[in-house]
Amino acid sequence: MAGVSFKTVSRVINSEPGVAPETVEAVRRAADALGYQADLQARNLRRSDRRSQSIGLIVSSVANPFDAEVHAAIEEEVAHFQAVVLALSSGRDPELERTRARALVRRHVDGLLVAPIAQDQSWLLKLAGDRPVVFVDRQPMPLLGDAVLSDHRAGARRATEHLLGYGHRRVALLTDDLLIQSARERRDGYLDALAAAGIPADPQSIRMGLSGSEAARQACHQLFAASTVPTAIFAAQNYLAAGAMRAINDLGLTGRIALVAFDDLPYSDLFASPLTAVTQDAEQIGRLAAQRLLGRITGDISGPPEVTVVPTGFAVRGSGEVSPD
Repeated sequence: MAGVSFKTVSRVINSEPGVAPETVEAVRRAADALGYQADLQARNLRRSDRRSQSIGLIVSSVANPFDAEVHAAIEEEVAHFQAVVLALSSGRDPELERTRARALVRRHVDGLLVAPIAQDQSWLLKLAGDRPVVFVDRQPMPLLGDAVLSDHRAGARRATEHLLGYGHRRVALLTDDLLIQSARERRDGYLDALAAAGIPADPQSIRMGLSGSEAARQACHQLFAASTVPTAIFAAQNYLAAGAMRAINDLGLTGRIALVAFDDLPYSDLFASPLTAVTQDAEQIGRLAAQRLLGRITGDISGPPEVTVVPTGFAVRGSGEVSPD
């Protein structure tokens, strides 16, 4: 239809150089008129490297703002590689994580980016075979692949020290499943700050294994109904902070209970009591993780796995600057 050879069509469709602009236009017009779409599976069979030009991504939840920012940064980075990202959620469920990983490997992705749940990820390396794996936001032990993550422990310590600096001595902790490496690191940062201040940790003020904002809300109702009520809360995950805010509002305690979150929430500066939070550079984490994976795929990066730690920030907005009664 374009009046050119098969090879010329192939060069235009594959964006190869050396084709006259008028020929490119003729081929593009013919493709549009015919509704032509390249068959990527057939193209991959012809490639000598057998690459699918696709990357698999497994995060805790694609609905979580942090995970969504990481995802967006990865998509932008791999676009330069002319690849696409297939993103799935693990729901913080180790079995679902395995199911999702198997689904991505069956689709012949060129590599995997994974926010791991369980500490031992040796099963994932066996499943991936010769595909590189880069871990995002959490570091498995032993280190079986490159990892790009925030300084969880230092960020949590800073958040707790901030509350202690306002005179709080009863600081509650809300955290999710300690099976997750980042949750353990944030718990340890909280304990570090208490120990440095000479304050014994109160097991009754530590609520672990919380999944989602409603669980955090209920945990806060229990904390505020106890004989010794905390005057401040460190929520070690953004959705847990949302649940804490709802509980504080339920009980009419806004402005009386200090709250600091690890990781931000969208529009948190617009809340009635703007949220003070440890901030993570999700864009940087996603970009560096994608670069690391692409380097492993192309062979530009070799050698043993490395850990890249991205510093956290701290946004002071009001919710964490409440003095104890």
